[in-house]
Amino acid sequence: MKDRRAFKKKDKDLLDFAHSYLSEAFPNPDRQGCPPDAALRSLALSPTESEPTVTEHLAACSPCFRRYTELLAQLRSQRAAEEKLSWARAVTWSRSHPVLVGAALVCALFIAIGASHLFNRIRVPNPPPLDTHRVPGPVEPVNPAVAYSPLSLDLSALSPVRGFEPSTTGSHQRIPVPSSPLYLTLTLPLASEERSYNVRLTAGGHAFWSKSAQAHLQEGQTLIRVEADFQQVPPGSYNLEVESSTGIRLVQPVLIEPALPNSTERKR
Repeated sequence: MKDRRAFKKKDKDLLDFAHSYLSEAFPNPDRQGCPPDAALRSLALSPTESEPTVTEHLAACSPCFRRYTELLAQLRSQRAAEEKLSWARAVTWSRSHPVLVGAALVCALFIAIGASHLFNRIRVPNPPPLDTHRVPGPVEPVNPAVAYSPLSLDLSALSPVRGFEPSTTGSHQRIPVPSSPLYLTLTLPLASEERSYNVRLTAGGHAFWSKSAQAHLQEGQTLIRVEADFQQVPPGSYNLEVESSTGIRLVQPVLIEPALPNSTERKR
């Protein structure tokens, strides 16, 4: 604080010295090159809108600088008088209209009370107290993630069937398939296209499960990998069909069997 007061005192001393120096150091008795009094008045009223040349002239002409300081003093006095007059008018009006002033204060009080009540109503209510004596309800078990067992089926020896032609499945052995979630890997016949296929489990003309899957070429073989959940499929004889968008089908007879616990990977 001491340093700040010392700095302010030095700043004031410097301004006083500059004011005294500019007021006497540049006499111009003939007033050569001096701007009109209107320009100095404009600089005092609106410094940012005046001509820069007027400001430059003040630094080299003591008479103009003294006139400029007189205009600044007059402007400050005028503004102080106007502010005092405005305040006096406000006080006089409030004294001459006490009823209106009282009504305005009462309205402001009612507005403040109403806003306070509205804020209390929309404020988030406190949570109810915790009942420490209540017996906790039973916790429902969380279903574990379904585990898919890998199962590979080689369909490369099947003869394709087009459209609704009957399939010759009598000569193919029916493959046992567990009734459980399976991660099927189907090997398609040689030169099968990499495209989307519809894989479904059918019996008696009805589909008990179906899913679309994309075939990919891997090490010279066209493979389809798809997740199949047969838990809801009743045990029995079915056909596993793989059909392309062109209507060509592969039909493999399968036998859905009840799933064995801890089943491992099977390859057929």
